[in-house]
Amino acid sequence: MDFIEKEGLSVPEAVFAAARALGIEEKDAQVQVLSRPGARRVKVRVGIPGAVLPAADAPAPETAPAATGPAEAQPQREERYEKPADYGSQAPLRKAPDAGQALRAAEDLERLLAAMGTPATVERKERAGNVVLNVQSSEHENLLIGRRGQTAEALQTLVNEFMGRREGDSTLFVSVDVADYHGRQEQRLVEKALALAEQVLRDGGQASMGQLSSMERRVVHMTLKTIEGVESFSVGQGSVKKLVVQKKG
Repeated sequence: MDFIEKEGLSVPEAVFAAARALGIEEKDAQVQVLSRPGARRVKVRVGIPGAVLPAADAPAPETAPAATGPAEAQPQREERYEKPADYGSQAPLRKAPDAGQALRAAEDLERLLAAMGTPATVERKERAGNVVLNVQSSEHENLLIGRRGQTAEALQTLVNEFMGRREGDSTLFVSVDVADYHGRQEQRLVEKALALAEQVLRDGGQASMGQLSSMERRVVHMTLKTIEGVESFSVGQGSVKKLVVQKKG
């Protein structure tokens, strides 16, 4: 998929959702705004780097009754999501390791990196409710991050597998980062989540963070737990789901 169209209450929100769905950074996205200035909801077309976007069509007037079709009805279908009554029980169980378990996991990661021919030191920290093993390697940083962070995520999968088997507890979880790459992305998620929380507290209703991975959703859920009067939940199937923020009650 070279490009995608998304809607939101603002251009940044729509671009954020589209970039996440495409798996790219917002700063790398090619953007066309398809809605006219002042529209209640804005529509954007976002492409991956190097994609050739079709010419932006002039948007139909919002009040034109004859133009009503499936695409135009989409905002109404997406406006309201119901939080499942048993939503809390659906969340995957994850448990932070204790200090000794985290130390052993860090040592596992250092041995793995050495075996890969990319030796590095690993520091332990806490972020968004997770224990983070942050790889520090100026020489191999780009290689260990990988395209869109995929190598770091693969290392994370291996380390958690090692830890779960050794400790006899598959619910233990650590996050693996390289040079705070994911930390920087998470900070942007936190800022976005806080802005949407303020919006729903002020205006009511719901707001969407767009399509997020399971790790990204965890960051948002943990962030919003600290905001009184706001709750969040996910909708959809698979590992990438839409995260919804709404006012409690």
